[in-house]
Amino acid sequence: MFKHTLVFSTLMLALASSAPVAAKGRPGSGGGTTPPDVNQILPIRFECSPTIKVWAQDMTQQQLIDSCAQLAVQEQDFHQRLATGNQPVADDYNDSLRVVVFDDYNQYNTYGYDLFGINTNNGGMYIEGNPADPANQASFYAHEADWLRPEFQIWNLRHEYIHYLDGRFVSYGGFNHFPSNMVWWAEGLAEYLSLGTDNGEAVSLAQNTRPSRRPSLAEIFLTDYRDSTDRIYRWSYLAVRFLFEQHYTEVLAMTDKLKQDDFNGYSAALNQMSSNYGTAFSQWIDGLSPALAPKSSSPQREQMLLRHSESHRQGHNQNQ
Repeated sequence: MFKHTLVFSTLMLALASSAPVAAKGRPGSGGGTTPPDVNQILPIRFECSPTIKVWAQDMTQQQLIDSCAQLAVQEQDFHQRLATGNQPVADDYNDSLRVVVFDDYNQYNTYGYDLFGINTNNGGMYIEGNPADPANQASFYAHEADWLRPEFQIWNLRHEYIHYLDGRFVSYGGFNHFPSNMVWWAEGLAEYLSLGTDNGEAVSLAQNTRPSRRPSLAEIFLTDYRDSTDRIYRWSYLAVRFLFEQHYTEVLAMTDKLKQDDFNGYSAALNQMSSNYGTAFSQWIDGLSPALAPKSSSPQREQMLLRHSESHRQGHNQNQ
């Protein structure tokens, strides 16, 4: 039976005094003949809750607790906004998430494939697997954003966790279950719920694009992983944010179609929204506060977004 994962406060206090924290894993040799030992590379095991388990290479106890707290807040917000009732979709047995955290991108790139068979030409990735298989283990493979040191941050932690929650509680089936029209929702939702209204990059992009050159809602709904990072992440974010802020009831009705494995109903909802709200979407963009748009994207973020979209494109092609 599904157990709600927000059992953090008491559990983390107990873990704070009992969870093992070990030294960082050995540096990657790259191309050696002896397979790496996952317990040496990722010696830290930490339970955020009964359904979230962290395997880490080099994290302090406080960093582990803080990261778990971020996930707890994100999960609560997700359930509230998507009105899930904490009920997973049918045929979904992904009742636990393994979060694997490497020390930096180089370590992720060195060991990711050897240990887990994943493509590492990305900024980390969530692998849903087959949620209908009770033996399946959903996993998020990540690394520290070492360019932000001394601040500690797991790159894309909240964004990828939303992918897990979306697959578990909203979007029926595994990756690629629905034939199209899902990229804008998956990536836009993850960006919107992880960033909220604090996405100056997207606002700046939209307001500096002439209205005649802005993609319409209908075009955004057709986004796939072959499109640009601006289309995949920023325009999708804007579309999701617009619909949540202006047409929330219809968003929930649309998600009911996803939960029920009703692709035809979902497509009809998209067609109706694109037909009814195309002009309003452009006007809404014009009304956003320019104060939200002063920061430009860092080169590291751009590189990681590009890698992230590439990993999903390859996963789509391989029917991962």
